[in-house]
Formats: sequence, C-alpha cells, structure tokens
Amino acid sequence: MSVSPSLDSGEKLMWPALTVVRESMSVNRSFRNAELSTLTNIAVLLFICILAVIHLKVILQPLVVATLLFFLIRPPAQWLEERYGHAILAYGILMAGVIAVILVGAQILYASLTEFSDQADSLSAKMSEKIVWLEELSFYGYSFDTSALTDLITVERINDIATGFVGSLAGFTGSAVTVFIFLLFIIVEAETLPRRLRAAFPDELDRFSSISENAGAAINTYVSTKASVALGQAILVALLLKWMGIPGWFLWASITFLLDFVPYVGAPLSFIPPVILSFILKDPLTAVLITAVLFGNQLVWGQFIEPQLAGQRLDMSPIVLLILVAFWGWAWGIMGMILGVPLAVIMKLVLESDPRTRPIAMLLSLNPKRRSDD
Repeated sequence: MSVSPSLDSGEKLMWPALTVVRESMSVNRSFRNAELSTLTNIAVLLFICILAVIHLKVILQPLVVATLLFFLIRPPAQWLEERYGHAILAYGILMAGVIAVILVGAQILYASLTEFSDQADSLSAKMSEKIVWLEELSFYGYSFDTSALTDLITVERINDIATGFVGSLAGFTGSAVTVFIFLLFIIVEAETLPRRLRAAFPDELDRFSSISENAGAAINTYVSTKASVALGQAILVALLLKWMGIPGWFLWASITFLLDFVPYVGAPLSFIPPVILSFILKDPLTAVLITAVLFGNQLVWGQFIEPQLAGQRLDMSPIVLLILVAFWGWAWGIMGMILGVPLAVIMKLVLESDPRTRPIAMLLSLNPKRRSDD
C-alpha cells in the first residue's frame, strides 16, 4: 500500500497562487504577441502604401484629388438635389463651375507669368543698381558685404521658381481629365456603395459610415475655412501689388492662395518674392511698408480670422503634421504638400476607428482623449 505525500496548509494555498501567476503571465505574453503582430502588420502595410504612393503616382494622385473633391462638393450637391430633384444635374452644375474656374484662372495665371518673364531683364538691371546703392551705404564706417546676397537672390532665380510653380500646376491640370473621370465614377458608385458594404461587411458598416461621415465633415471644415482665409489673403495681396505696380501680381497672389494650404511654412514663404521685388522697384520706405502690410495681412487672417471661422484647429501634433506634409511634398511635389493635411486627417480618423490602432492616433494628436469604449 503506497502512501501519497501529504501537503500542509501552506503548500495547499501556494498551488492556486502559482496557477494564477502562470495564467497571468500567459495572458500578458499573448497580449504582447498580439500587439507585436498588429505593429508588424501596420509596418508591412505602411511599406506597401509608400511604394504605391511613389510608383503609382499617375493613378493615385488624380484618385485622391477626385475623392477629396467629392467630399467637398457633396453638401452643396445634396442641397441642389433637394432644390431641383436631380442628383446628376446637381453634380453637373458644380463640376461645370469647377472647370470654368480652373480654365479662367489658368489663363490669367499664364498671362501674369508672361508679364513677369518679359520684365526679367529690366528687373535684373534695377537689382544691380540697388546692390550698388547698398554697397555705397555706410554706418559708422561699416559697409554692407552684398556678395552672399547677390549669390542667393537673383531675378533669374525668382523667375525659375515662378516658372516651376506654374509648370507644376500645368502638369497637374493636364491630368484634370483623369480627375473628373474618377470623380464621375465616385459620384455614381456613392449611391450603391453603402448597400454593398452592408452586404459584404455587416459588422463593420457602422465603422465605415463613421469614418466617411467624420472625414467628410473634417475635410469640408478644413477646406472651406482654409479656402476662405487663403482667398481673403490672396485678394488683398493682389490689390496691394497691382496698386504698387509689382509685375506678376496675379502670379504672386495665386502662390499666396495655394501655399496657405501648406501648414506653418507655406504662408511665410509665399510673400518672399513680392518683398524682394518691392525692394528692387521701390524706395526703402515704400518697400518696408509693403512688407509690413503683407506680414500684417497673413497675421490677421491666420491668427484671428481663421480660428473664428474654423471653430477649432486640427487635433494633430505640429511636428507630425510637418513630417506628413514634407513626405507628401517629396512624393507628389507641390500638389502633395497641398493635399498633405486632408490626407493626414483621414489617416488619423482611420486609426481612431480601430481599437488596435487607436494608441497610434493618440500619439499623433495634439490633445489626445481616451474614448469611453476603450
């Protein structure tokens, strides 16, 4: 007869505790493995997306622009549809208006660039005269060394920048037909897409609907606010430069309008060429006044009017936003920098919609808030 070893009361209490510890360690290990798997999947997906953005630019850029245009024109199209009772007519009116604005703006922009290019030689001569005048100035025996200035700033360089800017816009305008084809198909697909999503992903339909509604609202708020602010700045810049006789006034106003969509750095960069031209063509006091008016114009619109129109700023870290805009600018040029902020907003909304990626969205936020369903 065998006798099993007896356990005292202390040992009997120890075994359940060890079991709980083992189960807790197993759960933590499984959780860490799940997090690692999620991060690995995100890294792989991000790598694939970057390759697609770079190598499929010809297809993806018009598709992205068409999608953002759809979100932008959808509210007024719905209003026109309720008024006239026909969806195709509503979207057709809006698309015709967009095309007319692009064509008229392109003609005026090309004429303004031609005007500035025709005066490049005379502007170079006047700049040389101003440099000689600056070298002759002295304060308490000290004179200006303009060698670095003449190497950095030239009329030819300003002309090259303007020509490159218009060339980039012209290159994108050449793909405008592709944009409107994509937009037409998106408009048609938008009517049946919710029904197909409900059939294919019944459990995820609410999530998809939330992303679409929130993205549409965020993009409309951002674009309408930015467009109003940028247009107000551009109109004042155009009136000032036209009144002061600065050549290419519509060109510089257009650059002011478009670069205002580039956060933090776009607006300050936009008034550098007009300021340089004002110092070339005008006396120092007038040039300083023009500079002060341009700076005040951006300050008032950007710091006072825009917050009142928007109601709230983008809930994204400034450094993250700059990195994303720089990436899109590297991948797609000027158009990528303009599209960078709306794409960043959509990316953050997608990350927020999934509990597995919500911590990443919180890291991207300026003022992260934990959701109640976490």
